[in-house]
Amino acid sequence: MSCEILPVCEVRAILERGAVFERLREFDPRWVGSTPLDIHGPGADADIACSAGPDLARFRTALRDTFFAEGAEVADNIHAGEPSVIARLELEGMPVEIFGRARPVETHESYIHWYAEHRLLTLAEDRLRRDVRDAKASGLKTEPAFAAVLGLGGDPFVEILKLASPSDTALCQLIDRAGYRPR
Repeated sequence: MSCEILPVCEVRAILERGAVFERLREFDPRWVGSTPLDIHGPGADADIACSAGPDLARFRTALRDTFFAEGAEVADNIHAGEPSVIARLELEGMPVEIFGRARPVETHESYIHWYAEHRLLTLAEDRLRRDVRDAKASGLKTEPAFAAVLGLGGDPFVEILKLASPSDTALCQLIDRAGYRPR
């Protein structure tokens, strides 16, 4: 794992050169997590969420076949009590994690978290991004970093899920209350 922080454009280029989205197109792949938000740290992986459809075994086989040349390690997994399949591989030295569940990607917690965080970063001044990066650099995972910076109480993973649906006006009020100027 590298100690450098790859720029988002370079991560995107690696994924494109590896034809990751094209190779996974039947599974509705979405790039989620901290990297596309540009809040990642050194050695961060590229997380790709997929809809495996009702046949997880078929998805598992597709991952093995599709990413065999890259040495993908594919395994069954249980996430939040729900069966899933996960593949771990490297492209040009960058770690990539591809995971799928039977349900649509837009209902995966990882996608909903990414969507809420994307909205917050889009609506707030750039200082929010810097402060989340700093919180992550101090050891926090992404959702707890957002929760700490925005002063959210409760379980950070649940609180971030709740922020995917409010209006932009409501999110701007939250951003303002936390001391970040809405754009």
